[in-house]
Amino acid sequence: MRVSSWQGGQGVALVGPGRVSMLPSANDLQLVVNRMVERGVQRAVTPALSIRDAQPFLSAGFTIHEQLHLLALDLREMNHHRSHNFVGPMPEGYQIRPGRRWHEQAVIEVDSAAFEPFWRFDLEALREAKRATPRHRYRVITNADGVQGYAVTGLAGQRGYLQRLAVRPNNEGRGLGRILIEDAFQWLRRRHAIRIMVNTQERNQRALELYRNVGFEPEPSGLVVLEWRR
Repeated sequence: MRVSSWQGGQGVALVGPGRVSMLPSANDLQLVVNRMVERGVQRAVTPALSIRDAQPFLSAGFTIHEQLHLLALDLREMNHHRSHNFVGPMPEGYQIRPGRRWHEQAVIEVDSAAFEPFWRFDLEALREAKRATPRHRYRVITNADGVQGYAVTGLAGQRGYLQRLAVRPNNEGRGLGRILIEDAFQWLRRRHAIRIMVNTQERNQRALELYRNVGFEPEPSGLVVLEWRR
C-alpha cells in the first residue's frame, strides 16, 4: 500500500496500491483505515483504479467518488486514425522544451487554472506522476509570459501513459495540447511502445474530444476514483 498526504491537506490521505502487482486485501485495507482513524485522518481518496483493483477498497468501506473514461491508442496503427498533419505549427513566440525543477511552481499554477479543485496537482502530486513509471518525459510549452502548458508521459515496458496534460485556459484553441500529445507519441514510438493510455473525467467533454480526435478510443471498462470518510 502507498499512503501519503493529498494536495498537502491536513487530515486528508491519498491511499493506493503499491508498485507490486499483488492487490491489497480488504483486511489489509481495513488495517490502513484503522490507522488513519487513530491518526485523525478524516478523509481519504484513491488514484484512478480499474474496477478490478477497486474491489478490495469497496469492501473496506470506500465509495465511488467519480467515474473516468479510459482511452487507449495503438501506436503501431496510429497513422490509420489520423492524418500526418493533425498537429498545426507551433504558435509564434511559443517553444516546447524539457521541464525543469525551476518550472515546477509555474506548472502547478497552470494545473490549478486548468482543473477543478479536486483534480488539481500540488508539487508532490506532480513529482509522483513522474515517479509512477520506470521512465518518463516531462515537457513544457513556454512563451514570454512563462509556462503555458505541460505534459508528463510515462513508459512501463511497451505501454505508455499520458499521465498529465494541462494548458492555461487563455491558451486553449492554439493547438498546444495537440503539440504536447504528438511529442508524447514520438517519444514513445522511439522507445518501441505499443500502446498509450489516458484517462479523463466523464464530464470533461473538451478533453475527451481532443483525445478522440487524435486517435484514442474508449476502453470497454473505465476507471473509478474512490473516497473514504470517517
